[in-house]
Amino acid sequence: MCRYFWQTGLCRFGSTCKFSHDLLPEGGGERLSKERPSRAEETPEQQRAKADYNSWKRIIKYPPRPNDERTVEQLWNGALAILNGDEREWKQMVPRDFDDEEYYGRQHIQTLLTIRTRVGDYGTFIRLIQPFLLVITHSSFLDCLSVDTFVGGLYNFISGMNGNRAVPFFQHLCETLVNAHVDTISSATTATVETTLVAMSMALRELLRRESRARFNDDLPTLIASLEGTVHMINGDHSQASAIVLRQIREVRAIVDRAKGLLVQEEEQHEASPAITVTSTYPRNLVVPRDRHDNDKADITKIKIFPTRQEILSEEAEFLPSTDLDQPHFLTDPTERHIDTHFRLLRYDTFGELKEALGGLMHAVENDPTCLNNPKPNFGDFRAYHYPNAYISYLSFDSRRGLEADISFPQLPILRKKSVSERHKWWGESKQLAEGILLSLISFHENKIQHLFFTVSERNTDTRKDRSLTKVDHQGTITVKLASHDQMDVESMVRLSCQKARGALIEFPGVLPATFVPILENLQDMQRLSRLPFRQWILPDRTGNTQGVAKTDIPPPLYARKSGFVFSLKSLVRADRLHEGNISIDPTSSADDPHIVDEMEARTNMDRGQCRALLAALTREFAFIQGPPGTGKSYLGIQLMKVLMHCKQTVMLGPVVVVCYTNHALDQFLEHLHAVGLRKIIRIGGQSQSTLLEEHNLRKVSQAETKTRSEGWLLAKSYEALDQETKRIQGGLGRVHGILKRANWSNLKYYLWQNYPQIHAQFNQSEEDGFKVVGRHPFEQWSTSGLSFPGSGSTSEITLTASELNHALQKGEINIHSLSQHERRGLVQLWSQEVHDQTLDDLFERVKATDSNRRQLANIHDEVDRRVLQDADVIGITTTGLAKRISALRHVRCKIVICEEAGEVMEPHMISALVPTVEHFIQIGDHEQLRPQINNYGLSLESRQGALYQLDRSQFERLSIGELGRPKMPVAQLNVQRRMRPEISTLIRETIYRKLVDHPSTTHLPNVVGMRKNVFWLDHDHIEEGQHSDMHHKSHSNLWEVEMVHALVRHIVRQGEYSSSDIAVLTPYTGQLQKLRSAMRNDFEIVLSDRDQDALEKEGFSVVATRSGDEEPDNMSGHRKAPLEKKKLSDLLRVATVDNFQGEEAKVVIVSLVRSNKERKVGFLRTTNRINVLLSRAQHGMYLIGNTDTYSNINMWQKVVDMLRASESVGDSLHLCCPRHKDTPIQVFQPDDLPRLSPEGGCREACLWRLPDCGHMCQARCHSESMHKVFSCPQPCQRLHEPCKHLCQKQTCGEDCGKCLIKLKDVPLPCGHFKSDILCYLAQDPGAICCDTRVQKMVAGCNHMVEVSCSLDVTLDRYRCPTPCATILSCGHPCPGICGQCNTKANPGELSPAHQKCRKICGRRFGTCNHTCRKPCHDGKDCGPCITPCEVRCQHSRCTLLCHEACAPCVEICTWSCEHQGSCTMPCSAPCNRLPCDQRCPQELSCGHQCPGLCGETCPERYCHKCTTKQDSRVDLLEMKTYAEIDVNETPIVVLGCEHFFTAETLDGLIGMHDVYVSNKFGQFTGLADIYSALASKIPQCPDCQRPVRQYVTQRYNRVINRAVIDEMSKRFLVNGKTELRGLEQQIDGLEKDFEGSRSDITSSIDIAARRNMAPLRIPRGLNTNVVTRIQNRYDASLRLSREIKSFLRKVADRHQPAQKLHEATVHATMANRSKSLDEASASLSIQDISSSVDRDRRVTLGGRIVQIRNECIVLEDKFSIAGALKSASFAESTKLPGGSSDKLTKPFLQICTTFITDSSTESLPKLAVEASLYFARIAWLYQSSGLSDNSDKEKATEYVQEARGLLEKALELCKQSFQNAEQLKKAVEESIKLLRREWYEAVTPEELAAIKQAMVNGPTGIATHSGHWYNCVNGHPFAIGECGMPMEQARCPECGAPVGGSNHQAAAGVTRAMDMER
Repeated sequence: MCRYFWQTGLCRFGSTCKFSHDLLPEGGGERLSKERPSRAEETPEQQRAKADYNSWKRIIKYPPRPNDERTVEQLWNGALAILNGDEREWKQMVPRDFDDEEYYGRQHIQTLLTIRTRVGDYGTFIRLIQPFLLVITHSSFLDCLSVDTFVGGLYNFISGMNGNRAVPFFQHLCETLVNAHVDTISSATTATVETTLVAMSMALRELLRRESRARFNDDLPTLIASLEGTVHMINGDHSQASAIVLRQIREVRAIVDRAKGLLVQEEEQHEASPAITVTSTYPRNLVVPRDRHDNDKADITKIKIFPTRQEILSEEAEFLPSTDLDQPHFLTDPTERHIDTHFRLLRYDTFGELKEALGGLMHAVENDPTCLNNPKPNFGDFRAYHYPNAYISYLSFDSRRGLEADISFPQLPILRKKSVSERHKWWGESKQLAEGILLSLISFHENKIQHLFFTVSERNTDTRKDRSLTKVDHQGTITVKLASHDQMDVESMVRLSCQKARGALIEFPGVLPATFVPILENLQDMQRLSRLPFRQWILPDRTGNTQGVAKTDIPPPLYARKSGFVFSLKSLVRADRLHEGNISIDPTSSADDPHIVDEMEARTNMDRGQCRALLAALTREFAFIQGPPGTGKSYLGIQLMKVLMHCKQTVMLGPVVVVCYTNHALDQFLEHLHAVGLRKIIRIGGQSQSTLLEEHNLRKVSQAETKTRSEGWLLAKSYEALDQETKRIQGGLGRVHGILKRANWSNLKYYLWQNYPQIHAQFNQSEEDGFKVVGRHPFEQWSTSGLSFPGSGSTSEITLTASELNHALQKGEINIHSLSQHERRGLVQLWSQEVHDQTLDDLFERVKATDSNRRQLANIHDEVDRRVLQDADVIGITTTGLAKRISALRHVRCKIVICEEAGEVMEPHMISALVPTVEHFIQIGDHEQLRPQINNYGLSLESRQGALYQLDRSQFERLSIGELGRPKMPVAQLNVQRRMRPEISTLIRETIYRKLVDHPSTTHLPNVVGMRKNVFWLDHDHIEEGQHSDMHHKSHSNLWEVEMVHALVRHIVRQGEYSSSDIAVLTPYTGQLQKLRSAMRNDFEIVLSDRDQDALEKEGFSVVATRSGDEEPDNMSGHRKAPLEKKKLSDLLRVATVDNFQGEEAKVVIVSLVRSNKERKVGFLRTTNRINVLLSRAQHGMYLIGNTDTYSNINMWQKVVDMLRASESVGDSLHLCCPRHKDTPIQVFQPDDLPRLSPEGGCREACLWRLPDCGHMCQARCHSESMHKVFSCPQPCQRLHEPCKHLCQKQTCGEDCGKCLIKLKDVPLPCGHFKSDILCYLAQDPGAICCDTRVQKMVAGCNHMVEVSCSLDVTLDRYRCPTPCATILSCGHPCPGICGQCNTKANPGELSPAHQKCRKICGRRFGTCNHTCRKPCHDGKDCGPCITPCEVRCQHSRCTLLCHEACAPCVEICTWSCEHQGSCTMPCSAPCNRLPCDQRCPQELSCGHQCPGLCGETCPERYCHKCTTKQDSRVDLLEMKTYAEIDVNETPIVVLGCEHFFTAETLDGLIGMHDVYVSNKFGQFTGLADIYSALASKIPQCPDCQRPVRQYVTQRYNRVINRAVIDEMSKRFLVNGKTELRGLEQQIDGLEKDFEGSRSDITSSIDIAARRNMAPLRIPRGLNTNVVTRIQNRYDASLRLSREIKSFLRKVADRHQPAQKLHEATVHATMANRSKSLDEASASLSIQDISSSVDRDRRVTLGGRIVQIRNECIVLEDKFSIAGALKSASFAESTKLPGGSSDKLTKPFLQICTTFITDSSTESLPKLAVEASLYFARIAWLYQSSGLSDNSDKEKATEYVQEARGLLEKALELCKQSFQNAEQLKKAVEESIKLLRREWYEAVTPEELAAIKQAMVNGPTGIATHSGHWYNCVNGHPFAIGECGMPMEQARCPECGAPVGGSNHQAAAGVTRAMDMER
């Protein structure tokens, strides 16, 4: 499928495109993919935009003129107007056209850059320059990803060499702006100057970002200083324009400083010293990374993301800079240091432990390679899966997926004995080798440890695929991609694949490169540009050694500094206060302004803390909002979004980016936005679990976004280039694997020819005397003489030293054959390796080259996404997703970023979220809750060594708390909580949040039902289980707490007040989480968050827990998904770890604290952050289960315990509360006490309440009221059914009585019939009972009588009459439908017939055989050719073709012979030349009786006259006798191929033996009759079954049969030839249309190139490469067609006609039978000895020749046009037409035409002669009028024209014969004669050319097959008459014009029956 045509519906290549333009699959049906909307007609606005674009484009088609200011102004103002317009198509064309070499865009840019100010006229210069700057900095210019390549090319041109073109221009512009500002009479306004200044600063920043060499321009510092001085002079420091420019200047200066710092970095590293050291921090020794291994780089932009082999094996300590700014660092720039530090720490957090584990294994393998086979290698504490004996089994390259490898490994031991379906199920449920997981392949190859990182790209579990995990029981295969595609890794992978080297495959579960690689790469990109927005707030300067105070002077966002701008809070004002007017917030207002806060609190639904936080968020460009638990952070975020959306259009905010750390939090926030009416929300990422946001996913929304034509064209070109390169890479993969295996001459010859030409010459197969060496190639003989060498399969390895190799090469250059076998093998090995390395290098370069194509494709697809994002109001994305899509997001003009969960986001993620255009950054979070999660405990604040790094300290926490000597960030804190009851909130208020206030609603929260206390700590001393020894080394558990939690959850759920989703069970450890899940999974469907599931997997726990809670023993059996089961109590129960429950809440929270030990170790819960989260999740009640003595070791826990003890909420027993007997004490000490003391959720007393439904007493134990309501009474039911009064049939009273189900008999129905076995409740309404009695009814409309059930109403519209339809369809078959289907009611009382499609087989006989059509009935349409296998067969062979194809006659000698008449000497397919024998066969059958058949025929074993059972068969059709009645001695029988048999006398007469043999008066055959004067009418048939008589069964009739068969072959040959000829004619028509459609495009391109070369000061150039290529490839289709025509002509040549073949074989047989030698026999052969030569029908042959002539004529005509254009443009010498010039080809063409005209006249085919004469005339005229012929050829041209006139005069006479299309051809001849009578320079009108071509269109010339008869005209041309087959009207032969047809069934004179064309 042509992608461009699919995208746009158009294709510039037209019909010559090699891809399909068919949008529908074969047979119709739907599109191959979703239907694209058809392109709508252009609106008037679109037409105007197109016209404006074309008008603008005309400017750059011509070179610029000196001092033409008007054109400059028109060009750049026009471009700016297009970019500001709405038509995306033309916007994208602007940069393309400027960068197109066909136009003069770059020359216009160069002209503008050289313009300088005229003295005193500053305004004109600025007026010319401003639109240029606005164009190159326009958002449609810079942000459109699909044209980024063209924009990059333009910036490269603007820059010039090292910025030498741009820097002077910008410097001059700065000076001009200053002069214009100072000059009071200047025409440049302040607004114009400011706009120009902003655009210039943006252009300079963009130029330096794209052009790294320009950063080193010597004049750049001066320019930056000038620019800074200009902005201070013109704007000061307070305007919005100055802020924008100064911001750009800071970025420019950072880029330049970094570029210059890299130049001197190496020298400065040796002198680096700590900048500042304070006494409170012990200074560390400065360690500078300086190539201690190949990935130890000082510049992080040069560090490879994935560790290298040297890095893993290195013993050097990792360089880990401290986040403490007072510690030394080799980088002095704070921004670069900050990015560098967090890059290194994040990378170490990801790979630190992994490197240690791999390094230990690799060192062990180096010492002992057998370690690779160890089934359980030691990875220390690091978790990994090991797959030994793995190898790269296959390499592949796909244009979409890139270079991939299949790694095979032995199947897991637990799966080897399982069935295929069991393996498929196991791998389907397992998470091992999941897509995206990081893998490591370690092998020991060539005495060296090899290591590669991979990621899983495809995990195939299809049992039918060879390369899958499941198909083979002993092996699994996974598809992977290299994690990094550098050359070393690619070459290593290919070498390992070639050698099939085996090693260990290591899987690192939970390590997904997609989650961290984008962050690290984005940090590298930020470092390259030294870019860090809000650097002054993120990295505050020192203020002294004392703790600073919060800054209060953070300015408002840049967009809000616009004069007169205010934030409107109208969307937040309560409806009852709207009449008081709007609330407007000045961006410069203080966040603590009491008046504004008071007004906001009074008129909105926000509390005071929320009002202050909102005010701070709006008025600070870098704002922090702290939200303690339950204070409404999300609610505040929604209100903030409402305000920002209200001013979005005013200040062009663009979309607001909302960033969250987790997908769950992001989904919640976006759902809240959707609920308040925001609809233009885009959710990025595929991990959303929200059904509400499905339609807002970027992928789904982008599908509806159409691409422009420009993008479609770029996509098509990129895909085409990628596909071509893919084929080359795939071939390269094959070569690189084959070279080392097959070191033969074909692999080495080009390499030797290029590098060792003297050696190459010695292997030449051609000798000096011209003879050529045959047999094995000289190289093969030389290299393998007597011995094998490594390249040909030897396993031995030859090693030669370098000196030995040089010596061998020197000897070889003199005489290669003088080398020893050892030297030969060494050289072959050397050459093979060098060719292998060279091929491998070429392969890598090609793989690398495809990256640019993929980038282009990605840019185009990202551009579609970018447009969708730019149009959105809100973009929701996670921090990881933002880094992944940063390439698209950095081109989205978004000014506001809001980060939710900011306290949980690592600083590397946070700074990565700062998109380039951000002006307002708002962080909402709480640093007192959970910190960011990291992998390496050594980098955490919680560890001693982690204090230097503090990677788990968020930016929110760092800046909120502040750093020593540096100010802290002002934080707006929310202080009113609405979640927890006061007893719970007190625990965190007294310990963390001193200002936290309870909302009044929290005092009304209900008590927990079933419990005495709402908050309680159950104290116990049951010791915890120790750490697990194997995989679960970090987890702890406490089985007693598991049982207690389980029992308590059951008790609370039994109260009936809480669903299980209202309850949450929390624990700090994954080990306890797993045991809780296992214990309660029988009662509840346990819900785990994605993060908790990942945590379980990371700790090695099985996701499928056993009922006992134990994990499966084999670690390979883990990681499987839990199946859903039916549960007993309720639906869902949330069980979670503390770390993964932040942001969640539940009515009742039960906490299992786990830790209980003598050492009083608390573990995870020693930090206040986790304690805070743990204590703040509950709303109504919270129950802690743990050892107070252990936890009192922590200060905060001690405070909590003290507060709970003060309220008597700590104890060793739980006090339950029975909802019925509240005074009954229930005290629980052990888990078993709960089901014993409160079995049903109440107490042990009996329930005394009466059941409300029946009045019986409740039989259960005391329970809750809700359970009482659903209690089912077990007493017998006493109720009666109404109105029947039958007793209830249910067993118990608690069941619903339902309906009465007693069966009644003989129920009377309204129709008068009776029905039995009717359920009682149905009998209450007899009219609703269906009567089943069968009755006769008449169907309305068709009046058919049908037998139906009495209750069935046949008068309804939906009833369909079942009577079979009696209509006969047009095909002759009866309709297969029923009356009701075929006759529908269109109007009342009217039937509209719509019959069913015929389902029968066609069954019609073919016109050229006895077969019938087996296709489904096709309603009288042509059956097409017969595709039944051909039945022609003889004694030697059978035909293998299809029936409609012409057979080749068998030319073997005939096998028919007998002792009486001798043998036939003719070819097998020729009529026999011996007489039939009438004697009875003397042979005996196997039964012992004499054969009843004729002598010379095959004896019929089953037809013995005495033994057979066929005595009653009628065999004599003359006397109508049976087999028993005849005398076989007198009349022997003949058995046919159909197994019917008759007497020879009967068949001889029926078959027509007397027509081919001479007989006497007694009927005996005495001689051969002449059969060559007439043709057979048809093949003889069996009298009974009408099947053809088979010659291979009954040879007696071969003289009759063979004559008919060869005539049938000739007819098929003719029909097939005509069919193929029609196909060739259609191709010719298409070729002519293609030439005509594309010719003008070619000639116009030539004309444009000519005019470009004629431009002044223009260096002449040749044609564009694209145009030359199109000319060179223009005639490829014609060449292919020419080859097809030649092949056709060879196939239909005379010698291939069946009759001719048989004739030649017959002549040969006749001569060979003479007694003389063959030469003598030939000489003496007379004409009477053989049959006359056959008449050949040459219409097909000549038809093929005229098609060939027409093809050459079309090509010549096109070449004359192209050549004329090239000549007029002076390109004729430099551009040669393929296949020869038109003037050189004219003479051969005209000679061919002349010969053809003669042959056509000889064959009486005037129509073809006339056509050839017209083609002759066309080319002769073109040759004369083209002006291409030399003066010497002018006379020849005149002769050609004269000859053409003569031929046309003869053609005019031929047209009088009235053949087919004679009148049209006559007109064409007359027009051509007029044309040739003109002078050569007279132009021919298009109408004249059209008339000639229209007249020359060939009509249908095929021979149809139908039910009539065939005839010949007087000249022997066949024609057909349809219907009855008899002539009824007069006509003319379409070939020669002779009379045909006739009248009244009488043929015209000379017309004869064409018996050869009949069956």
